[in-house]
Amino acid sequence: MKGLFMESSRVQAAARKALMAANPLYHAWSPEQQELFRATMNDAASDRVEAVLLNELQEPAGTAENAGEEWLDLPNGKLAYNWANLLTTGIGEDMIWLNETMAENVSLLDFETVYDYDLDDYHFQNKESSRENADYQKRDYYALRFSLWARLLIDEKLHYATITSLATHITDELEDQGADMIHRLIPHDYVEGENHGRKAEGGFVWDMRLDAKGLEPQLDELNERWREYLQQRWVELSQSFQGQTPAAFMMNTCEDEDLLALFVFNNAAALESVRWRSFLSDCRQQKREFSEVEHHVSEAWRQAENWLYEAHRDILQNFDPTVTKLRKQRKVTMAPGAFDRLLQRDDDDYKDVLNHTGFYEVQ
Repeated sequence: MKGLFMESSRVQAAARKALMAANPLYHAWSPEQQELFRATMNDAASDRVEAVLLNELQEPAGTAENAGEEWLDLPNGKLAYNWANLLTTGIGEDMIWLNETMAENVSLLDFETVYDYDLDDYHFQNKESSRENADYQKRDYYALRFSLWARLLIDEKLHYATITSLATHITDELEDQGADMIHRLIPHDYVEGENHGRKAEGGFVWDMRLDAKGLEPQLDELNERWREYLQQRWVELSQSFQGQTPAAFMMNTCEDEDLLALFVFNNAAALESVRWRSFLSDCRQQKREFSEVEHHVSEAWRQAENWLYEAHRDILQNFDPTVTKLRKQRKVTMAPGAFDRLLQRDDDDYKDVLNHTGFYEVQ
């Protein structure tokens, strides 16, 4: 990691060369024109950028077919490429780039603040949900129901960032801790169903069955109640933070050679105060200690833990497993190779992924 950052000049040089390959006039433009080009680059220009970056950064220099892809499998190779690529796509003071799908002819420059982007996404989500489900009930708007993933420079170094709300961060933490607790309350595992791996049009059938030693209906009921609890808690927490003084909480960590940054905002007013083009400096203007977030998580988990114990007790005593709830059966077809990396993981990682996908039983 240290050695790579000492090579920052090499990464920057590769990015400059790539941008020139994308458009020979790039370095003659004004900063505003350059930023617009980076944010709205078409596929042909992106392909030229990628080719130059792979050629300039891989070590040793590409001498064989697919050398670039093999180099990207190395931790430092991927980091160098992503870092240089950010310099060719990012905007603003921090070269921030949002890892989210945008509508055609729309870029991050079309949204001045984080709030503008989040509100637009809220309307899109409601529109799509209403189109797919005639009975859909529109939700009130609260900050960042769904976390965003971004890349940006902090102290001239590439960071992978999560941008989220306080309510979403808390409920995400509750979901993780709750999954562990539910596994302790009703031990369970996943086994392959009779159709798992069977060839289907376009791929293969994903058929993993839940095995809870006869307590499958009770486990399913507990999971369903837990999901409803988390949804309700998110609304309650969002409402409780809505009138607070706008605040941003930031935490930096390092994991597997990658620098990570977490940005947590307490409400919509905090999002309105943060512009994409001055993201980090605007966050610092309303920064508060991250220990406040940890306190909120601890308090919320204390309540959730008590709720789970009570829900578990009630289900074991009063739930009738012979009453089957009507639920739409799902058949999931996966493309060939889609889970190759997943299936190579050890058993604990494999079970953890399944626990968080919701694939309790697919037929």
